[in-house]
Amino acid sequence: MNWEAIAAIGEIVGATAVLITFIYLAVQIRQNTAAVATSTYESVMTGFNDINIVVASHPALAALLDRGCQTPNKLNAEDVVQFNFLLRCYANQWWKLFKLHERGSLPAAEWHIFAREAAQFMDQPGCKPFRAQNALFADLYSELEKHGGSEISDFGFGSQTSSD
Repeated sequence: MNWEAIAAIGEIVGATAVLITFIYLAVQIRQNTAAVATSTYESVMTGFNDINIVVASHPALAALLDRGCQTPNKLNAEDVVQFNFLLRCYANQWWKLFKLHERGSLPAAEWHIFAREAAQFMDQPGCKPFRAQNALFADLYSELEKHGGSEISDFGFGSQTSSD
């Protein structure tokens, strides 16, 4: 066997090893991308669930959220502060989603669903003053304007459950 044949075999083996390495890396990147997307989605859902559990676990807080969204003029000064902090929790979650979408980590179809719900929520009468007073989220509000106008969730605001 001559040295040229051995060199050619070495090049073929080397090229095959490089190709196998690229395939392996592509599979690893795909798996990592899926894991990051799952982790991101789980983080978002956990954030919303944490807020919702607190509201659902405290009837007075749920009533405050309902009054604040529907009839903000019936809130006293203490209620306004508490209501604004609740809205900030939701706005922070939507801001996170918006930023994930801007950075390409949240697909447009998923962002569209969250944005429609956020637009519907933030269009409640009591949320409008919050929007006017919290310019930090101005980019988010502009984005939500593109997705508003349709009902996507029943938040239960203004629902009458008493049997009067």
